[in-house]
Amino acid sequence: MRSTSSAMHPAASGTATPPTPPVLSGIPRRPPFRIDACCRALAVCRRMSESQPAADNHLDSSPTPTPVDADEFLLAQVRARGEATPASGISSQLLLITAVLFIAIGGLNWGWRTVIFLAVAIAIHELGHVLAMRVFGYKNVRMLFLPFFGGLATGQPRELDATKNALVSLAGPLVGIASAVLAGVLALVTGAPPWLVEFAWASLFLNAFNLLPLVPLDGGQFANDTLFSRFPVLELLFRLLAVAGLGWLAWRAQSWVLGVVAGFMLLGTPQAFRRARIIREARRDPDWQTRPLDRDAVVALRGLVNQIYAGVSEKTPGRLPELAHGVWLEIRKRFPGPGGTTALLAGYLVLCAIVIPVIAVLLARLLPHPAL
Repeated sequence: MRSTSSAMHPAASGTATPPTPPVLSGIPRRPPFRIDACCRALAVCRRMSESQPAADNHLDSSPTPTPVDADEFLLAQVRARGEATPASGISSQLLLITAVLFIAIGGLNWGWRTVIFLAVAIAIHELGHVLAMRVFGYKNVRMLFLPFFGGLATGQPRELDATKNALVSLAGPLVGIASAVLAGVLALVTGAPPWLVEFAWASLFLNAFNLLPLVPLDGGQFANDTLFSRFPVLELLFRLLAVAGLGWLAWRAQSWVLGVVAGFMLLGTPQAFRRARIIREARRDPDWQTRPLDRDAVVALRGLVNQIYAGVSEKTPGRLPELAHGVWLEIRKRFPGPGGTTALLAGYLVLCAIVIPVIAVLLARLLPHPAL
């Protein structure tokens, strides 16, 4: 902000002109300092510097970036992706701020008692994802709350493995369901206090809902990593079915939150299909599975990223390293074999079709009905 002072302009304030300074004997009086003359001199100097011919630019010793320099710079950035760990203080502050926002906004809309149970259940659920990510060596692991939506756990793997991704997706619901069982047992042996019974049901319902095979829920992520992400057309159909399912749930439950999620997924479907198709073509090239991450690789990655994201190098060059790193990991992603795929799907079906219904029946028979 620029400030002005009337003391700098005495003539404008209506005061009398100051007396002329005295002249010392034998020394001529210096002329008064003129600000406007200095300003005119600076303007002349500026015009002279701007009018210098382009031929003088050879005096600048800094080299002009070349395509080779740009490729080497991108290579260094792609290699550094996932290595830097953010300050734990920043992650803790973000978690705290988002938790307060989630509780405050949710309390005003759903009631304070309900939102507290949901916040605790969501925190336990996301901790399951965080623990699994740390076990599998993910970098930059953090969790936060999303007001109205729930929670989110993020991390950056050194390499993509569909089996590990599927297990990370199941880890949150498994830990959450275990917390519901523990709360039910504690309620049974302590006289069934209402708050403990309500938490057991809230945790069970939350984690059962997340196991629905609809992207972006955990069940949808699990099914996509286990089966559909290998085949772009099947992945597209699965995504469209998820959009339809979320839209139906939004209409039945009168939930604008689910409607927003379905809308954003539908808008992103063309780009997601284009990405899956281009990456599938790159996977068919055996050189991608063995080539090192060098300058030639990042040149090819730049081309693939521009195909997927329509010239992102020129529009938003700051995103190029992150996108190139993601494409690199996707191309080299490992998938489970027939035996591993069968085992993962069998465990998922047992959890959804047997474990959760049995727990729900036991809670209903052994504990009083909750007030939620």
